Amino acid sequence: MQSRRDVQRKQDHSRAVHTLKWTLITILILILVIWSSLAIANHPKQAAKRQATQIARRYGHLTSTSNFYIFNREKTYYTVAGKNSQGQQTLVIIPQSGGDVHVLKQSKGITGQEAINKVKNDKHPRKVMKAAPGFFNDRVVWEVTYVNKRGSMCYDLISFKSGKYVQQIDNL
Repeated sequence: MQSRRDVQRKQDHSRAVHTLKWTLITILILILVIWSSLAIANHPKQAAKRQATQIARRYGHLTSTSNFYIFNREKTYYTVAGKNSQGQQTLVIIPQSGGDVHVLKQSKGITGQEAINKVKNDKHPRKVMKAAPGFFNDRVVWEVTYVNKRGSMCYDLISFKSGKYVQQIDNL
């Protein structure tokens, strides 16, 4: 015959195993929900990247790709960076809503890193978020997004050709 202590130990052990089992199931469900939410949220971007890359390969004759950018201003543009069949660094800028595809040789303007460096040297931001090429007022620009020293979001548009500021939006 089992003593009360033995019965109590078995019940405690059973409860602990039951609690551990449900805790693990809950954690697993949370991980799956978060993962699926991220996958669903990222799907439109991946679809846009896939379609833009196909267009860039066709119109820009890209043989390899290195970056994908999204530029949101008056209109949305997708840009695919890569090398063309002659081995030249190329940017292919594609309007989201359709229209002319613009193929630019990177050597004809500044790079995204040069635009970032200009902002870093001139503005001394706390953190640079991204640089993305696109069109603003019929000019090719690099949009550099950053957080300034005060913690406010800022956007600088820098001319692709000249490297000069086109527009600066501070403290959003």
